[in-house]
Amino acid sequence: MSAPTARPAPPPLPELAAPSPFATFWLGGFECSTQRRPSGRRIDVIDATGHDRWAAQDYARLAAWGLGGARDGLRWHLIERRPGEFDFSSVEAQVVGAASAGVPVIWDLLHYGLPDFVDVFSPEFPAQFARYVQAAAAWLRARTHGELWLCPINEISFFAWGGGEVGYLNPFARGRGAGLKAQLVRAAIAGMDAARRVDPGVRFLHAEPLIAVHAHPDRPHEAGAAGREHEGQFEALDLLLGRVHPELGGGPEYVDVIGLNYYPYNQWHHHPQPEARERVTPDQPAYQPLDLLLAAVHDRYGRPLLIAETGAEGDARAPWLEQVARGALAARARGVPVLGVCLYPVVNHPGWDDDRHCPNGLWDYPDALGHRAADPALGAALARVQAVTPAEPLPPPAVTLATFCHHLTQTAQSSTHEVEEDRTGAALHLLRATHALRAPLPLQAGGLGLDDRGALTVLRLLSRLHSEAAQLYESHLGALDLMNRLGTPLQREQVAQAVRAGDLFGLYLPEEAEESLLAPDRAFSRWPRGWPEEADLVDHLVAPVQRPGGGWALALWRPQLAGFAPPEITLLGLPDGTWPPATVGGQTLRRLALRLGAADRLFEAGRQALRLTSRQQDDQQGRRFVRVAAGLEGAWHLTRHATRLLDGPDQAAALTAVALAYEAVEAACEQTLQDLEPLIRGALTAQYLRGLPPLPSLNVARLALETALLDAPAWPPPTWTALDEDRWPP
Repeated sequence: MSAPTARPAPPPLPELAAPSPFATFWLGGFECSTQRRPSGRRIDVIDATGHDRWAAQDYARLAAWGLGGARDGLRWHLIERRPGEFDFSSVEAQVVGAASAGVPVIWDLLHYGLPDFVDVFSPEFPAQFARYVQAAAAWLRARTHGELWLCPINEISFFAWGGGEVGYLNPFARGRGAGLKAQLVRAAIAGMDAARRVDPGVRFLHAEPLIAVHAHPDRPHEAGAAGREHEGQFEALDLLLGRVHPELGGGPEYVDVIGLNYYPYNQWHHHPQPEARERVTPDQPAYQPLDLLLAAVHDRYGRPLLIAETGAEGDARAPWLEQVARGALAARARGVPVLGVCLYPVVNHPGWDDDRHCPNGLWDYPDALGHRAADPALGAALARVQAVTPAEPLPPPAVTLATFCHHLTQTAQSSTHEVEEDRTGAALHLLRATHALRAPLPLQAGGLGLDDRGALTVLRLLSRLHSEAAQLYESHLGALDLMNRLGTPLQREQVAQAVRAGDLFGLYLPEEAEESLLAPDRAFSRWPRGWPEEADLVDHLVAPVQRPGGGWALALWRPQLAGFAPPEITLLGLPDGTWPPATVGGQTLRRLALRLGAADRLFEAGRQALRLTSRQQDDQQGRRFVRVAAGLEGAWHLTRHATRLLDGPDQAAALTAVALAYEAVEAACEQTLQDLEPLIRGALTAQYLRGLPPLPSLNVARLALETALLDAPAWPPPTWTALDEDRWPP
């Protein structure tokens, strides 16, 4: 492509758990290419292998052999024979067969083949593709249990080279590879946007060749050219991420799981004439082990990986599978999140160029009853590698709270969006670019497993770094906490899908609602006046709704341009109509963390002011800072301790702890303002601390605290002390 438009690469993302949708580490893939040959004849591998006719048997066979997932494909040229008219009958047997066998599928939507009326170079192509993807996503979503997985365009890099550079695939262009790659990236982005309009939680795989290009030992002067050829394999992903040519529309949200297609011929010596290049084999010194190649991709992108295609022909099939298994497991041992390995193709098929019988699958062509003979050697090799593969598809992510906070800090400091007129845009960018929105989800749901105490740490840090981001995140965390506590399993799954898609949630609990939740007999009697100002920023808002029979519940609303759509979900709370005290107690503690972070900003501003005036050695100033620091850290420990009690059996003790933390934080922040504001008079830092969202009144909890302090046999109770050690996993 032409010289890329510069965009600074963001700091490496923390390693996130991305749950595999598959029951096993090993998958099977059905070759689904549909491109035309230069002669004009269309290839249709699904038809040639009989997979569409024998899909039920094929998927039952996958499940029986322990292949708990699949790659399969839709044939666009059969689905949209006329522009804008979609008929999915050609894929129905595959979808039904997979569902009957309980085998989740990643569906390829464009595997090289285009309808004859589509011009891939036309400006209309991305929109054409998006319409097809939206129709396909809607049809598949209605027939898919659990997450929907799509591969928008298979091997953008190879498609651009074969179809745009050397005239091997349709559209048979030469010297236009860069233009075709840009078109395919635009189309993939438009298609993903369209699919997310149907299902916000749709998951995506981008399958790209994994190669290693080496300089020939006899031609060391070609090292630079070999390096450029090697780096070319990453261009499609860099474009999708927006790291180069951001004008194409790329961004971090467009790369989910990276699929890597790896075959015995994927390493070679560079040669000026591609047809003369020599393959590098595992017995040669230049050969790069698979685990190192996988680690390099993960280091570059920080995304989970899937070996999306791998296989060999004839007698090489079994040893190649075992070699790939060793490399994949070695990569996992290095901490690389490899979701699995897809044996591809899983059935033999005719050659693309000459219709020869390619013995590259586990099973052969079907007989009259759909039976496929298995290759004994490959079957035995598969059994051996399955026996040594851990049952768990993905090890826990190597992310600590400290790592995640460091990443937030680095991203906030390197952000290019920090302009005063776009503070909200910068806040959303920060939360989405760091995956903070999905961090509270459990590991198995695609998050970091950030618990309540960790969330307080993140909020305090964000409040120091970016006030708008901190307040949006506090509201997001509150909404997710309520959905997790009060939602049904299905509702929680729907929310997790939306969060993984990058949706921002918000929570609006007016003071009357907060008191009602803590004391149900004091239910508030009027609808809150208006909505919070941030309501137009969120994708989903948890807020009160009046029950038809009287009383109040919480509902999940979706803001629209002109008000709000009817509630998506209504949360009725516990069977007796109340809510756990932890709902309001949690919001209180999160807002206390915001206040402590704001006080930290004021503390740091005061230190800087002291340095500028060279008064660091002033004893009076030193005592001020010590007094402030002691108050802030004491309040912080009480806040974290109260969080630990919220889900305990003694809710009265929990509310007492929340009220005590409340008083401690308020006192510490007031002391901070009193002691340090004179040093930085007029600074925005002090205004920020005063302008934070109000705290719940907690009248009920305060009364409980007063009673406990004055009437309890001892204080603190022997079973409760703020000196208990908070422990985080190492």
